[in-house]
Amino acid sequence: MKRVAQYLGITFLVLIMFMAVFIALAPHFGWRIDTALSNSMNPALKAGGMVVTQPVDPTDIKVGDIINYGSPIDGKMVAHRVVEIKEHSPILFQTKGDANEDPDPYLVPAQNVVGRVCFYIPLLGYISQFVKTPPGFVCMLLIPGLIIIVMEMRNIWRILSEQQIEKKHSIG
Repeated sequence: MKRVAQYLGITFLVLIMFMAVFIALAPHFGWRIDTALSNSMNPALKAGGMVVTQPVDPTDIKVGDIINYGSPIDGKMVAHRVVEIKEHSPILFQTKGDANEDPDPYLVPAQNVVGRVCFYIPLLGYISQFVKTPPGFVCMLLIPGLIIIVMEMRNIWRILSEQQIEKKHSIG
């Protein structure tokens, strides 16, 4: 049972480190990782969750998709559902938060669209925001790495101690 807990712990630490690397590298491939800051998309996206957005051609967006875009009003990132597409030049999207009664008071031009939300992980948004900072990135790699190193050093010490004891018993 102790071994199972140890393997699960190491797996968890490796997953944390993988998540930190993914969050750091995703923007280099056009992906975005943001935090849902409001409950306007509740229950699909709750505040504090991690929202992962993949780049997409605006012509591939369909009604019902959740898109991430820069607000035409203040430029802040918003993730809302597309409720209507106006086929003008440029394409314009009418969006609406699932928890809002009315559509947004503006149309979103295609050039403001960052991409389509491809998945969401509840409660990890604030952690992903921390990982985007230099101290956060170092902590998410350094602390799990040090824990793994200490665990392995402890295992090596235990094995060497057992071998030392066996040598004493075999000699005596």
